[in-house]
Amino acid sequence: MRRLWRIGAYFLFISYMAIPFGCKSQPKAQVASPQEIIKTEDSASTLPPKTSATIPDKDYWDTSDVDVSKIDPNRKLIAFTFDDSPASTLESIVGTFLHFNSTHPDAPASATLFCNGMRLRPSTAQSVEIALTAGFELGNHTQNHYDLSKLSPSEIRREIDKTDKLLSLFDGKPRHLLRAPYGNVCESVRAQAKTPIISWFIDTKDWTGIPAESIYQSVWGQKHAGVIVLMHDGYPHTVSALKQLLPDLYDAGYQAVSVSQMAKAHDCRLKIGGVYTRARNLNRR
Repeated sequence: MRRLWRIGAYFLFISYMAIPFGCKSQPKAQVASPQEIIKTEDSASTLPPKTSATIPDKDYWDTSDVDVSKIDPNRKLIAFTFDDSPASTLESIVGTFLHFNSTHPDAPASATLFCNGMRLRPSTAQSVEIALTAGFELGNHTQNHYDLSKLSPSEIRREIDKTDKLLSLFDGKPRHLLRAPYGNVCESVRAQAKTPIISWFIDTKDWTGIPAESIYQSVWGQKHAGVIVLMHDGYPHTVSALKQLLPDLYDAGYQAVSVSQMAKAHDCRLKIGGVYTRARNLNRR
């Protein structure tokens, strides 16, 4: 509760003190869904994160603090990721995972949320806290969901850094795995990324409005150990598909985990600036 108060106070502060974000050379904001997006203020970079930890100068993503104690080594791992979060179905998504975990404590499921900074507001802070408490990993989906490949290096850094600082208010981490909007990655994006860039192997296309059965089949038909699945927050059919996918994948010998959990459990080192559609050491089944 104290953390939520601090986050709420911070957002209240920036609503009064911020300078509107904008750059003449930036493209018009785009989204991968029909949901309305409202721009946020340009002040996230002015407030220091709540942690004093420094960013390690390493070539690879640090997973030393990632908990893999509840991962079953005999199961195949699959990573669910949710873009454009936090949105209207986040609490339903988390609730679906928690319900599954209550009946499958031997292989609890988790996931990675790729959040847009513009969506991190007092009205959504509690949903993010709930997801974090449930064991979800927070990832960076940039501040405004611009196509990073069309931005200058300084604009790319700004899009990433602003969201990292907001996310650090929740989890205390200075950096978060990056997902580039639309999956568009160029050399400039790779050079500016200070973390691995997480793409996907399975694209459910849930944002197009397809039914839950189609979402289910896109995952079920392409599943194998180490793959990363792209889904989105904000679509009820995605939640419906998850309610069937989680138990069926369990019965098929799988465990759903976050990207960092999968990388650590598979002893798969993710290089800073590298682009990944899966995280699997080929020496492991």
